[in-house]
Amino acid sequence: VSYLKGKRPGPNLILNGHIDQFPAGNASDWSFNPYSGECRDGKILGRGSADMKGGSVISLICFQLVHELDIPITGQLTLTLVSDEETGGAWGAKWLVENVPPVRGDSVLNGEPTGLDSIWVAHKGIFWLKVKTTDPGGHGALPGEENAITKAMKVAQAVQELQGWKLETPRELVDIIEIAKEKLENKADGKGRSWVLDSTSVNIGVIQGGDKVNVVPRHCEVTIDIRVPNGITQKDLQARVDQAIKKTGLNPAEISTEWVEASEPSHSSGRSEIVELLKANAKTITGQEPAPTICFGGTDGRFWLYRGIPQAVYGPASYNMAAPGEYILEKEFEQVLKAHATTIIDYLCE
Repeated sequence: VSYLKGKRPGPNLILNGHIDQFPAGNASDWSFNPYSGECRDGKILGRGSADMKGGSVISLICFQLVHELDIPITGQLTLTLVSDEETGGAWGAKWLVENVPPVRGDSVLNGEPTGLDSIWVAHKGIFWLKVKTTDPGGHGALPGEENAITKAMKVAQAVQELQGWKLETPRELVDIIEIAKEKLENKADGKGRSWVLDSTSVNIGVIQGGDKVNVVPRHCEVTIDIRVPNGITQKDLQARVDQAIKKTGLNPAEISTEWVEASEPSHSSGRSEIVELLKANAKTITGQEPAPTICFGGTDGRFWLYRGIPQAVYGPASYNMAAPGEYILEKEFEQVLKAHATTIIDYLCE
């Protein structure tokens, strides 16, 4: 965390990015060193280049330039480069916003990989459900009808059926979501998946159970990633999950649940000052005006949204994010850098 004070009182603009990333996995699956950061054929290569070292470096460069060029800002420019975003943000941005008042600010500018056609102003809710099941166990040659693993599988399948569930979309997000759907359908990795923007998605992420192939499992644990659209609260989700688990007919005494991550859906206006300035600057620089849309994943920006602080998320498009071969384009990195820099000047300079 660092900050620059302006010549006179004024608004506090927060630059936010995260420096943690997904693991690279097996290096042999990559056609280049996943940690090289190499620039080749107009691309910036490497794990985390898109999510989101590219955007974080853009924030850092903009912050440095305001200082080095002695740009006559008013108010304050605050830089927050955090970890823990990929694991929920509790000890990164969330902790800062809750415990360090100067980083709350008046607006937030973030460089997550939106692509040049979009500015994210809203997030789906992120809920990670951990389910534990138990069984008396025994010898694998004398199995019962169920064991801890089969019970966990039944619960996971029951929760999976929540996929596609939705309630009424907030009126102010209807047009934003329709635009976001159209844009996602036009992306190679989004074709046929635009339903996620206003509906619940479910991913059975991790399952762990059993001790040995010939032993009846006594314990199993499954962790499920559930993303809900704006219009659904944690209370709504809890009721549906409880109902789904009850329908399995399993003994409740053999099942326990825990929400290890719980972030409600959030949104801000697509017409806030920071968004309008960024739209205008991006259009001048790239030739296309990005539209306010909704993030199908999540960013640390939601912790500011919970406090009513508007955000604008705009970064270079991602390629192979979370998969082998991740990269961004050098040209887009340059264009986003210019868009952020000019927006900072417009927001903080009289």
